[in-house]
Amino acid sequence: MKDKLPYITSTHFISLIKAYLQGNKTKPEILAETADLLPSSVHNEVSQLLTAAAHNMNDAFYADIVDSIQHTSGTVPTRKGLVHHLEALLQEEITVQELLDWATWYTIEEDQISAGIMDDFAVEYFCLDFLPVYHEQLSERQFHSALQLFKQQAQNPLKEKIALTLLIETERQHFLYFLRSFLEQPQYIEALDSYLMKKFGMDHNSFPYMEELMKMSGHPEKMEDLLEKARMLAV
Repeated sequence: MKDKLPYITSTHFISLIKAYLQGNKTKPEILAETADLLPSSVHNEVSQLLTAAAHNMNDAFYADIVDSIQHTSGTVPTRKGLVHHLEALLQEEITVQELLDWATWYTIEEDQISAGIMDDFAVEYFCLDFLPVYHEQLSERQFHSALQLFKQQAQNPLKEKIALTLLIETERQHFLYFLRSFLEQPQYIEALDSYLMKKFGMDHNSFPYMEELMKMSGHPEKMEDLLEKARMLAV
């Protein structure tokens, strides 16, 4: 292999790894582009395959790759990369499992707060919180709704996180329950804060629909309209 490909440098492998980690290239695209470099395995994680191939080609490449990946940005999913992967999924170019593998390559501990790992908080929420929990039950229509949300220019990340959650009917019912409970007994705001913090990492002070919610006091029938407005970000 070393004799056949003398002009490939560690930079080539680094650019491929970053293209995958950011999401600009899917696993099948990487495998097709590097068919003469990588073993014919579809089971290993892409960056591991690329790193192993680079190490096999030149011992010094491994150190270059590790140094570049550890000390530079550009190694986490981006909004553009998520859009590319969702489009590939809907076009049946990748599977849900391949989407999940890419989205969750950066693992976090159970007690670790995920916020701040990625530049785009809504992308981070989708990759590390939403998709791991709901990937088995998401329909093509729901994936399409998520795609439409991320195709938009980044807006209020809290509203985007809420819109994603409202794609799931059970979560919509939970959300409705806590909001209605607060309207009926506003003195128990701690329960609402606990729900918002656990689900979205916010409290009532940062809840983007709090002003509208307060105006609904005495008119709980308007709650459905508020949830529909929040959900429409992802339609």
